[in-house]
Amino acid sequence: MSSKSYPQVEKTKFKGHSSKLMKNKTMKIELTKEQYLNLLKMAHIANSVLGILGDVLPEPEYKEKSNEAESLEDYFLSYARDFGCDNLVEDFHGKTLMKDEIYEKIQEIMDEYDDYIFWNELEVRMGKRDFERTMTEEDKKYIKENKGWYPERIHDIYEKYRKEFETHGIDRLEIKEK
Repeated sequence: MSSKSYPQVEKTKFKGHSSKLMKNKTMKIELTKEQYLNLLKMAHIANSVLGILGDVLPEPEYKEKSNEAESLEDYFLSYARDFGCDNLVEDFHGKTLMKDEIYEKIQEIMDEYDDYIFWNELEVRMGKRDFERTMTEEDKKYIKENKGWYPERIHDIYEKYRKEFETHGIDRLEIKEK
């Protein structure tokens, strides 16, 4: 997310091992079929997340990581037939892809995750907003002394929003004109 569009979001850079340092090293790993299938699912989820970030964020390292994740997923998929997983893949324009049924199952996982993150972020951001509107000097001191952690009363505010959203969803959320 761009900090320009979402000023409350702190941008973080992707930090990981330099691919240049690891480029010439190889490793052999033995996997069971179940582990291989889980690896395929994890690779696809990572590829999807990094792909979205690579498409929407201006920082070039996200696009680079997106391309690396896609290559890695392709590499893992290239072994599907060797692992006896012919029923999970199909060829499309010379590329091995997971069948739609598999993508749909993975998408269900991602949809559940997105749903959880949406409601949790809405609860936390609105709770912090309300807390900061009523923050006392004592609260500021507590936060400073506790490395940015908010006092316990913030959980009461989160709970208020959690109950609201569980009961009414977004039906009672409105943009209030000043």
